[in-house]
Amino acid sequence: MTIVDLDNRWEEFNNIVSFENEGLKNQFHNWEKGTKVVKIVDWFNNSLSDVFFENLFSLAILKLIWEEFDDIPTNSDDEIEEDFYCWKKGTDRFEIWHWFDEKLPNGVVVDFNLV
Repeated sequence: MTIVDLDNRWEEFNNIVSFENEGLKNQFHNWEKGTKVVKIVDWFNNSLSDVFFENLFSLAILKLIWEEFDDIPTNSDDEIEEDFYCWKKGTDRFEIWHWFDEKLPNGVVVDFNLV
């Protein structure tokens, strides 16, 4: 699969796919109905180069990943205690927070209503 193919599939995923309880409502390419969104995002994550991967997330997908991030334990030094997507155990949670800030048009606080 080429970058163009991945880009087209990602665009289709963001424009066509609908979710129910964080799973697919209908089959999408190789993924069966009910497949968790995070499994699909993981596939894209593993299939794309870091440079290309940086600019592909829709607000809905970012929100799902942010909600998962909320469940990742951190230690007293604010480091995550397990691998989370492309971040390894020991990554400062604020580094991840800043990554989300860069991806969101208005930042985490505004776009995810954290006020």
